[in-house]
Amino acid sequence: MKAVFKPEHILIDAESKTKEQAFAFIATQAQALGYVVDAKAYEAGLVARENQSSTGFTGGVAIPHCKNAAAEFAGLFVVRFSHPIEWETMDEQPVNTAVALSIPADGDESNIRLLTKLSRCMMRKPFRETLQQGGVNQVQDVIATAIA
Repeated sequence: MKAVFKPEHILIDAESKTKEQAFAFIATQAQALGYVVDAKAYEAGLVARENQSSTGFTGGVAIPHCKNAAAEFAGLFVVRFSHPIEWETMDEQPVNTAVALSIPADGDESNIRLLTKLSRCMMRKPFRETLQQGGVNQVQDVIATAIA
């Protein structure tokens, strides 16, 4: 079993300028890190989930996620975008940070609880700011506290 979050899950995306490009980046990275077996299938799952309702929050943050057969392990990835990404958000502002989740299709309720805990934390400005600007240890600490 893989850890849900590790320091190497803090990613910088210097290229993406659209939500679709961001989903492709997230899927490729999740596969490279060994959490997803098929990046294209996982990317399609992220798009399909986003089409149901936006995963955008407030303060420049989104939580793209999906329960998908391509996800072999539950994983959490903090992605900082170099370019603001247009996203439907609660405050109608672009996203500069995503906390993406890979959730296996046979994932249990603990995976959904993880999403719920993160969603609650996203409403707090200090939590969002740490994800957006904090160092590796700070991000690890806030994620560990959030998902404990």
